[in-house]
Amino acid sequence: MKFISSLIIPTICILFFWGCNTGSTDLTIGFLMPDGEGSRWPTDLQYLQDAAGRHNATVISKNADNDENQQIKHASELLETGVDILIVVSVNANTAAAIVREAHSYNVPVIAYDRLIKNSDLDYYITFEGAQIAKLMVDHAIAKVPRGNYVMLWGDPGDVNAISIMNAQNEFLQPHINSGAVNVVYKSFVDNWAADNAYHIMSRVLSMTDQKIDVVLTSYDGLAIGALRAIKEHPEHDIKVLTGQDAEIEALKALLNDELSLTVYKSIKTLASSAMDLAVKLVNNENITESKATINNGRKEVPTIMLQPQAVDKSSIRSTVIADGYYTEEQVFGN
Repeated sequence: MKFISSLIIPTICILFFWGCNTGSTDLTIGFLMPDGEGSRWPTDLQYLQDAAGRHNATVISKNADNDENQQIKHASELLETGVDILIVVSVNANTAAAIVREAHSYNVPVIAYDRLIKNSDLDYYITFEGAQIAKLMVDHAIAKVPRGNYVMLWGDPGDVNAISIMNAQNEFLQPHINSGAVNVVYKSFVDNWAADNAYHIMSRVLSMTDQKIDVVLTSYDGLAIGALRAIKEHPEHDIKVLTGQDAEIEALKALLNDELSLTVYKSIKTLASSAMDLAVKLVNNENITESKATINNGRKEVPTIMLQPQAVDKSSIRSTVIADGYYTEEQVFGN
């Protein structure tokens, strides 16, 4: 889903070409990232480049530094260079509709990558199943703390992924709330998925409430790390469950230190590979058999490929993120 860094990084434009040919011919694929260094998106780019090697494809990437207007400008630049398709991780799900409109004026299809683009004639959406992400978090929390006080921190309110997780978490928690077992002390979106914003929110909650917090459900590792800073300043709460999403290295270190109890891993390798295969099929007008769902973006039912996330706790790091090649043993367990 993910995500946002507070670092200000110059615009990245990377041109990568792979020469092996498996049947496609010289495709040029534009990849628009919302953010660069310090976020997960450069990792997605690397996996997309790896997948491009199977299709004789060129990947051109631009990083918008979290500026929606800059991203629209980048889309125009890529379209003017003659890309065959755009893969877009939108900065803003609403304003990115302008990217779809302009791309279609060039007869270029658009794939929304892990973030839906709203109110547009979007060609395809590829993501992980948000309801399952929420269920993994809620199931873990209820198993560990079936009765207690909960705090819920979701991502940016402009990101459909944050809203999807919010809706699903509320649904899965509702029976426990109705029974009186779970008391939600505080719940909030966090602008820009920013760790600092999560820290400030969590600090206020822990300082002002007279109830001891047992569980903090955050929807992203960066939010969890920000919340953790506040939690360490308020040990009187003895929080037993803290969740995140994306299996970022800092979160894995926190798992090992028993500071985080769960992160949800979305195999970026699988996402990038599936997106590249989809892009090639769209450009070549091939039959697409993978789509089994649609999501309404406010204008149409967008064909959607849903991938499955995995829960990762301290005991399953090796069998998930390391086995998948996302991190090495040394990166996670080394000094």
